Amino acid sequence: MDGVLDRMYLWLPHLVQGFFVFAAGACVGSFINLIAWRLPRGQGIIHPASRCTACGRALSWFENVPILSYIFLNGRCRTCRTRFGVEHLVIEFCMGMLFFGTYFMLYAGPWQARASDHAWWWIRNGPLTTMPALLAVLTCWSTLAAVSLIDARTFYVPIRITAASTVAAFLLWRMQALVPSIELGFNHSRWGLDLLPIPLEVAAVFGLVGLAISAALLWRRLLPRSFAGCDMETIRPRTVRIEVLKEVLFLLPIAIAMAAGYWIGSLEAVQAWCHSATFAALGISSMGFLAGGGIIWATRIAGSLAFGREAMGLGDVHILGAAGAALGWRFVVTAYFLAPFIALAWLALSGGLHRILGTRSREVPYGPYLAVACVVSFLGSPWIDPFLRSLLMPMASGE
Repeated sequence: MDGVLDRMYLWLPHLVQGFFVFAAGACVGSFINLIAWRLPRGQGIIHPASRCTACGRALSWFENVPILSYIFLNGRCRTCRTRFGVEHLVIEFCMGMLFFGTYFMLYAGPWQARASDHAWWWIRNGPLTTMPALLAVLTCWSTLAAVSLIDARTFYVPIRITAASTVAAFLLWRMQALVPSIELGFNHSRWGLDLLPIPLEVAAVFGLVGLAISAALLWRRLLPRSFAGCDMETIRPRTVRIEVLKEVLFLLPIAIAMAAGYWIGSLEAVQAWCHSATFAALGISSMGFLAGGGIIWATRIAGSLAFGREAMGLGDVHILGAAGAALGWRFVVTAYFLAPFIALAWLALSGGLHRILGTRSREVPYGPYLAVACVVSFLGSPWIDPFLRSLLMPMASGE
């Protein structure tokens, strides 16, 4: 009993701070509801002000308080009494809990009990010093939630959201590296993301240069666009394979640039110049972005060539690429392998519920499964990492 009380006493400051993090998450959930409703309909996100979709009346400020407004108004419009969907309440509450859970796991939860480099970095520096890194992770969760909602409803991934999240991740991790205490204490053994050898960091940065070159060539029409003008319902397997080979041409400058970057990064003079927290932040986020997008794109190309039909979508490439820029390469690679199991579990559970209720099941795109897998991979790291080590290296774990 005393041990429980002692732990509660240690957790109390985190619980108080976590309440405000929960409130911020609920506000983000409310904004995600707005984005998921307006963006597919071509409406502005900022203007007009929030209003009832039935009668068109602009909502007052007290009708826009996340969670509380829904409860006090019994989920109805004050004017026309039209019932709002309960998913608004669910999303606001889930985002609040996700923000709170992330904060608690990083600074007071199971990561604290495990002697890992990640645990040391987050707990040793505290929430104030690691605020940019925390914002990068929370921005990633917000992006994954928004694009998952839109993808589940419309089978469309808004690339501008994932692009904005990717840019935010690069900027926030660079801001984190510029914090004086972080920069002075930086070394290649402890950091908020998985550190890489300098040649790989340089290769990743060069990979972004190769991506910019490919994008410029595509924009100037020096590279062909894949599946341009194709009717996906009647397209032939041979045509699919030809179109996918166009995407290989797009990826070729990236691969060449990364190979050149690795060679340049192996030079001692370059390594001495790149040994800093700011360059490490750029290189690690770059590698996460390329690894996340690359592993999905490679699966798309291999599956399309093998089966003669489009396998996976480019929206999934952007989803995992944005997550990789914020979380690092290891978590998105783990998420890539977790996503099929999450999809199978959901299909089994939802299929059983539909049979019991006598309703028809609805197809769900793969993007939401990738998003959930990213969250599970990151927050479940204290349990997933030991499991993977025991599974892949049983002799080492036994020692």
